[in-house]
Amino acid sequence: MRPRSVTRRLAAAAAVMGLVLTVGGCSPLDVLRFLAGCGPAGGGSSGTVQASTASGEWTGLVGMTMGQIQNRWPEHVSHCSSYDYGFQCTWWACMRERSLGHEVGRFWGNGNQWDDSAKAAGWVQGAQAGGIVSFEGGVTYNGIPTSPMYGHVAVIEQVDGDVVHITEGGTGFGKVHTTTLSASHPPKGITYWHPADGNTVSVSHDQSSGGGTVSAAWTCDADRSDVMVDYEGDGVHATPAEAQSIARRMIAGAYKAWDTDEEWQALVWVWDHESGWRWDADNPTSDAYGIPQALPGSKMATAGADWKDNAATQIKWGLDYIKGRYGSPSQAKSFWLSHNWY
Repeated sequence: MRPRSVTRRLAAAAAVMGLVLTVGGCSPLDVLRFLAGCGPAGGGSSGTVQASTASGEWTGLVGMTMGQIQNRWPEHVSHCSSYDYGFQCTWWACMRERSLGHEVGRFWGNGNQWDDSAKAAGWVQGAQAGGIVSFEGGVTYNGIPTSPMYGHVAVIEQVDGDVVHITEGGTGFGKVHTTTLSASHPPKGITYWHPADGNTVSVSHDQSSGGGTVSAAWTCDADRSDVMVDYEGDGVHATPAEAQSIARRMIAGAYKAWDTDEEWQALVWVWDHESGWRWDADNPTSDAYGIPQALPGSKMATAGADWKDNAATQIKWGLDYIKGRYGSPSQAKSFWLSHNWY
């Protein structure tokens, strides 16, 4: 029989482990990233959320598992499959928003990128039922930090005065979770967005293979259902959404064998995990840099002298690297899954 002090320590350890499981990540594979990911939301660090009773159809969704959600909305499973790595916050947000009739792109990125993606899609800022809440990386809400790299995203289900009821996913939850935030005093680093009038789900699009060469201006018109923005620029300081448009067009022009959903999703997955598609992603523990996380970053100078600031130059180098080392994005992803790097 153990002494009482030992028993108390074991109980405390079990409680901590329960908290760890609750805050499982949205995107990462390795343990550290898993522990740092999407967690339960709560009242803002500034301001107090008033009392409010959750009501309406949405309350019946709380507690549902991923399988139950898939069975409830099978028509949206394929579209949201690009977020389908466990019960991610992004997967839930995609499924729920489309069930509400709202258009959500297949590649809106990590939770902390959904604000930019929503804005690019014509959504407007503000707390409104049917909208989303995007959390920056490292934001603390309800005493729990979001992943510094991935952030978090949730769905606004009900707004009652200053009280915002949200639902959220997360691999640590394993089911739909709900909590409340303040509309007027949300935690610093979160933004509310909702669709503008007419932003509704369209019939699934036929995908064209694209074609032609990539222009020097990296003109990316959204001629595919999963290219989310129209981009006309030189790639300098491109947003993650713009970077994905650049990559999609490069693949259509110069890597036609990769111009499939499988290869595209593999590429998005790898670079989501490496950098979140950020041109300035700088690994603090090594010299890896940029969207493809070249090690060292200066390797990308072979693709252009502006490698440090230009997403297009980084993508050009990264695609060539994947082709030479692995043959395809899907093979690069397979290697990543086995080694946690590529």
